[in-house]
Amino acid sequence: MKIIDAIWEERNLSVKTYEILLEKGDISDDVAVELQKLIGDYFVVKIPSELSFLMKVVQDNGFQYIEDIIHVEHDLSEVPRNRIIQRLYDETTFRLMNDKDYEQLFSEIKDGMYEDDRISNDPYFGKEKSAIRYLNWIKDLMSKNALFYAIRYRDDSTGFVVLETKDGSTYHSVLGGGYRKYRKSGIGIIQKEQEITKSLGGKRVITSVSSNNVGQFKALIMNGYRPYGIDHIFIKHVI
Repeated sequence: MKIIDAIWEERNLSVKTYEILLEKGDISDDVAVELQKLIGDYFVVKIPSELSFLMKVVQDNGFQYIEDIIHVEHDLSEVPRNRIIQRLYDETTFRLMNDKDYEQLFSEIKDGMYEDDRISNDPYFGKEKSAIRYLNWIKDLMSKNALFYAIRYRDDSTGFVVLETKDGSTYHSVLGGGYRKYRKSGIGIIQKEQEITKSLGGKRVITSVSSNNVGQFKALIMNGYRPYGIDHIFIKHVI
């Protein structure tokens, strides 16, 4: 078990936050003891699916299930597409973001781009806190020189994606999203992370999606991503 003082979330959410990562070898009795020792305001427990037997002890200690995080990967192999999807794919391009692109991104987030995430839907936090959290996250990624790309259909930006890598081989699609104007257009099924990764000399791209975001999960599968892991996420508020 790892207990992490999530100081970044304290900054974002204005509550003392801890993340608890359960690991191979953890047993129910030990987990119960450690959970009962915790002192703070907000706790997030992540349980790998292979340790699902630990879900009961977490629930018995007052934690509530909120979502699964599904981890997926792509080996950059070509994906068959029908004629319509191929046309949309060919007309969708990417470029490194410029100042104007960042302004658009910040505006979209403030306007509720992530209104369905677990922070937005949590009555203890809500949409305003969620927007602050994403804006801070993006600033952190910018300070780490992550790669920000604008995704464009013809001459208009439809969304963005952020990539990071530790070894130049595997790229992590850390964050992304589609802009409100195109949310119901079908453009969201077009994924360019694989093409970007290939252009950078990478061999593999990974990302994650919430089980609450069925549309995004469907788009990832349609684009050739395959699941390789699932984390069960539980939360607890201390009033």
